[in-house]
Amino acid sequence: MRRAGFTLLEVMVAVAILAIALTAIFASEAGAIRVAARARFTTTATLLARCKMAEIEEQMAREGLPAVSATSVDACCEDGEVEGFECEWEISRIVLPDQASTGEEELAEGLGAAAEGAEGEEGGGPQMPDVTSIMSGAMMGGGGDMVAEMALQYAFPVLKPQIEEQVRRARVTVRWHEGDEERSFDVVQYLVAEQPPAAVTQQAADQLINGPGSSTTPPPGTQTPPGRSGGGL
Repeated sequence: MRRAGFTLLEVMVAVAILAIALTAIFASEAGAIRVAARARFTTTATLLARCKMAEIEEQMAREGLPAVSATSVDACCEDGEVEGFECEWEISRIVLPDQASTGEEELAEGLGAAAEGAEGEEGGGPQMPDVTSIMSGAMMGGGGDMVAEMALQYAFPVLKPQIEEQVRRARVTVRWHEGDEERSFDVVQYLVAEQPPAAVTQQAADQLINGPGSSTTPPPGTQTPPGRSGGGL
């Protein structure tokens, strides 16, 4: 009497199919574990970066903006350190370009149009256009934005040192390890002083009115005569 059963080939095929299926299942499980671990590390690093940036903001509000750049490396959050994480932070001064980025070609075209208009009206040789001709020519040649660009060209050199003095760039870099790999990301924020010094504000206003390099504000320690304002015109 013959009994039905599996041949050796059938058993080998079944074992191979089972091995392939288990390998795919274990690989997906390992990938899910890695993704969960990375999400957990990233969430922790984000909270530490936010905590460190808040500490920097609190320090700047208490002590004021630093005169020079400052940098250090620590455990990110005071009284909330997490093992395996570190923060490198830096507070640096900003440096603005020497000139405002405006359409210089459009400004030149506007001035040229104003000069041609002045020459046609007089009927003689080229003359220096007045402010009205410059404004009208700029608006006709480059649109209404040309007036704002011209104003920015005059105001930017005066405001540039004030902006650089009242703004700092804060950068926090959080680092941690995932196995043998080091991971990190940066957070950048610009800190602005709450209120500029009164003397600096008055000096900027005087320069805007009287031109760059001029100031009617008396130097520190100078007494203003009674009945006269130190910054008046």
